[in-house]
Amino acid sequence: MIIDGGDTGVANVDTGDGCTINDLIDEHANYPGHAAFVRHVEAVTAALVTGGTLDRRQQGAIVRAAARSDVGA
Repeated sequence: MIIDGGDTGVANVDTGDGCTINDLIDEHANYPGHAAFVRHVEAVTAALVTGGTLDRRQQGAIVRAAARSDVGA
């Protein structure tokens, strides 16, 4: 999956409800700042780890990509 042009190395899979991980992250939404976007990504991916869609390594790759991005900046 891609965040702001950066490849996370994680497949953009269906999360079980017809939405993909990228759909849930929604990098094109309005965020009050970059930190808010990164917190959103952390929350979304934490729920996906709990639900078994992602493992912790994949979550880390996605959160790091979000932190490197310019989303919300």
